[in-house]
Amino acid sequence: MVTVTHRIDEQLKLELDQFCEEHGLKQQAVIQEALATWLEDAHDAALIDERREGPWSDWDDVRDDL
Repeated sequence: MVTVTHRIDEQLKLELDQFCEEHGLKQQAVIQEALATWLEDAHDAALIDERREGPWSDWDDVRDDL
């Protein structure tokens, strides 16, 4: 593990403190999971954009291969 230090909005920090306190969670675990999920979603979105651009196969070629 490594330590990451960044400033966050005060209101966001208060909400994180309250949520973790209410649910008995550790902030480190919540932040780590949120960051991992965000990175996975960003990767998936980039992959979707890449696939939308093609290359596309002509329908006649696909049909002939069936």
